[in-house]
Amino acid sequence: MSAPQRRTMIRALVLKDWYYMRWSIAAYLTLGAVALILVASGSEGSFYAGSVLLVTLLISLGIHLSMATVVEERTGQTLPFIMSLPISPGDYTTAKVIANLGIFLIPWTALLTGTIAVIAGRAAINDGLIPFAVIILTWILLSYCMNLAVALVSESQAWSIGAMVVGNLAFQAVLYAVSHIPSIALSMKGDVALWPPAARLLLLGEIGAIVLLLAFTFHMQGRKTDFV
Repeated sequence: MSAPQRRTMIRALVLKDWYYMRWSIAAYLTLGAVALILVASGSEGSFYAGSVLLVTLLISLGIHLSMATVVEERTGQTLPFIMSLPISPGDYTTAKVIANLGIFLIPWTALLTGTIAVIAGRAAINDGLIPFAVIILTWILLSYCMNLAVALVSESQAWSIGAMVVGNLAFQAVLYAVSHIPSIALSMKGDVALWPPAARLLLLGEIGAIVLLLAFTFHMQGRKTDFV
C-alpha cells in the first residue's frame, strides 16, 4: 500500500474513534466547565468541590478512552473488521495514538488553561499554586499515556485495569509527595508563580516519561507482524 493510501486509512480510523466518542467528549467538556465555575465561584467549599471534580473528570476520561477505543475493540469482537483492512500494526498504533491523544488533549488543554486562568484571576487564591497545578495535571496526562500504552501493547482487559489501578494509587502518592517538597510547598504559599528547580525537574521528568512511553509503544507494536 502506498504512503498516501496508508495516510488515508489512518485518517479514517482516527475519524472513526472521534465520531464514536463525540458525545463523551461533549459531556466531559461540559462537566469540566462546571468544575471551573465551581473553582472560580468564590467559596472555599466550591473551590474544593470544583478541584475534585476537575481531577476526577480527567482521570475518568483517560480510563474511558483507553477502554472504549482500544480494549473493547478486542473484547467486543470488532477487531476482525480492523484486521480486514490493509493496514499494519504500526498503522493501527499510529491511528490509535493520534485519535486518543487528540481526544484527551482537547479537554485536558482546556481544563489546564482554565485552571491557570482561575488561579491567576482570583485574589483569594495564591498564584504560587500554578506550578503545582501544572505538575499535577501533567501527571494525569502521563498516567493516561501509561494506560494507553498498556492497552495497546497488551490488548488485555486485565492488564489495562491493573495499569489504571496503579495509576490512580500513584496519583494520590504524587499529590502528597509533590505538595510536601519544601521548595514547592513554600512557593505554593506565594503570590507569584515561581518555578523552583524541583518543580522544573518534575515537569521535565513527566514530559520525558510521556515521550518514552509513546516511543516504547511504537517500538513494541512495530515488532508485531499481525493483530492476533
